[in-house]
Amino acid sequence: MQIFQKRMLFVVLIGMMLLPFFQTKLNCFTLRPLDGAFELADKPELKWFTWKSWLNEKFQHDINKSIEDNIGFRNLFIRLNNQLDYTFFRRTSTHKAIIGKSDCLYEEGYILDYIGRSFVGKDSIKNILKRTKWVQEYLKKEKNIDLILVFEPGKASYHPEYIPDNYHSDKKTISNYLYYAQECKALKINFLDLNAWFISMKDTSSYPLYPKYGVHWSTYGMCMAADTLIRFIEKTRGIDMPDIYWKGIKATDKLKDVDFDLETTLNLLFSLPHEKMAYPELSFERDAQKVKPNVLTIADSYYWSIYNSKIPLNVFSKHEFWYYNKTIYPDIWGENAKFVDHTKDREMIEKQDIILVMVTELNMNRSLFGFIDNAYRIYHSKP
Repeated sequence: MQIFQKRMLFVVLIGMMLLPFFQTKLNCFTLRPLDGAFELADKPELKWFTWKSWLNEKFQHDINKSIEDNIGFRNLFIRLNNQLDYTFFRRTSTHKAIIGKSDCLYEEGYILDYIGRSFVGKDSIKNILKRTKWVQEYLKKEKNIDLILVFEPGKASYHPEYIPDNYHSDKKTISNYLYYAQECKALKINFLDLNAWFISMKDTSSYPLYPKYGVHWSTYGMCMAADTLIRFIEKTRGIDMPDIYWKGIKATDKLKDVDFDLETTLNLLFSLPHEKMAYPELSFERDAQKVKPNVLTIADSYYWSIYNSKIPLNVFSKHEFWYYNKTIYPDIWGENAKFVDHTKDREMIEKQDIILVMVTELNMNRSLFGFIDNAYRIYHSKP
């Protein structure tokens, strides 16, 4: 009986070892794809072999990578490994994804700015904001264009209590965000600080403004921010834009991507337990007498959810979103991606009523994506 059991165990083990081979060849099982962008090697082929590639070990490297990238059950093995790392070792395979206290997920860059570790220096910030002030005043006076600087919220500023102790947030120094906000007030720049506004509502908001497993504002937080931004534009411009009506709010733990976008990149075997999040149902005023301004937005990924909500489509006339001042959203992927032609910056600027430069604390070290520097060169050195 013992011999039979040993033989059966041997057969089972051999079968388990052969399963990935059969999956590779026959694709017997449909597996959940991994989230994120991956470049997988082609399936291995012997025609890659040359004596030169053998001797410099390129052939061996390419074959190994192609086998690893195309082995059966690869996605399952990766999810299983990530789940074990997350559950037992409190670590992630995602680049710079941090597990905070109470399982609150962060992108590390937000923490680094919050504690002051990515501070670019007072002089650098003063210089960019002096140019911002000059461009803002010039465009308003000479072109009747309102340039508005917007500080988007940051998760580390909003939830510092969940930052892991090893970052020593109790010893934080001046951050890029705090110094930007301080100098904007000193220079009397027209700016909207949504980060400070979010923090002020933290204990009174009816629904979460930040999701536990997301890196961006929640859908509810985005709708609140967009409504505030429109009111700020109305005040700045002295116009009456179409109103946004909140027809209702649905609270559910069936989350949309923006509310667990960092969780999906972890590629875990099992979903994390979701809290209920709020999803407003919006409609828009249809009144031909209301003003719809032309708007150009230069922003980071926080603006995606505003753009996809169709709010700009209904309250702006003409609108473009320049993602990081480089690519034009939504056509930023694929062969037909549209890139910003900076030789036409003057032409594009002068078509606008409003220009929004929006940045979160993660990107405060990027000099406002270079837009202000470009505009300053165009108009300050005008012939």
